[in-house]
Amino acid sequence: MVPDVQIPALSDSVPHVRKPSTEMAMRELIRTIRSHIPFGLKEADMCQGICRGCSKKMLEMLDTEISQWEVDLNNQRVRPTLADLAFVEKLARRTHKVLQRNNLIKGGL
Repeated sequence: MVPDVQIPALSDSVPHVRKPSTEMAMRELIRTIRSHIPFGLKEADMCQGICRGCSKKMLEMLDTEISQWEVDLNNQRVRPTLADLAFVEKLARRTHKVLQRNNLIKGGL
């Protein structure tokens, strides 16, 4: 005869961790972008020598996108989707790459 053995349910042994909402994820992504991308670069610093992608245009496009998301999130106008998060992340990575190619920043995002 097999003795009765109590096997705890998976939910009993693993603490329940909630995933962040898309709003919180977007806010965190924006904080990360603002801390890693130098939005305060002067045009004279950006536009010197050989240009490998337009740093000025990429910074303007990224700043416009995340500024609009900040307004929308603060006014609770729209809820970002996973596609929105992916788009903003991809834009930030492309901007970071252009800034690296033009020797305006070092390191990874």
